Amino acid sequence: MAMTRTLAGPSLPSGFPFSLAAKAAGTCFISGMPALDSDGTFVAGTFREEADRAWGNIVAIAEAAGHTLDDIVFVQVVLADINDYAEVNDWWRAQFPEVDRSPARFTFQAGALPFGAKIEIQAVAADAH
Repeated sequence: MAMTRTLAGPSLPSGFPFSLAAKAAGTCFISGMPALDSDGTFVAGTFREEADRAWGNIVAIAEAAGHTLDDIVFVQVVLADINDYAEVNDWWRAQFPEVDRSPARFTFQAGALPFGAKIEIQAVAADAH
């Protein structure tokens, strides 16, 4: 089985030893993304600002790997504070107003996130066959 790595999208901070995404057998695993700008610099903001920037990175990486938003089948949301769970749900509804078109999701709190981020998002996209 051939595997391809995706390097297009936001740059990773210097020294991060992984690909933005890896794709095999039509499934693309997108690395966890905090609110990074195109140079790989973390941009702190409100919860929604960080969520929007992180999600924008996920979508850009998916597109660089040949996927669309509709190909995203699973999203993992990692929070610095589980008290932001209601805010995640509000943000999610804005991204996916049609519940029947939203990906599966898993949300949990980590002890801490890199850069002091409030949220990190990881996703899986799959070819629609």
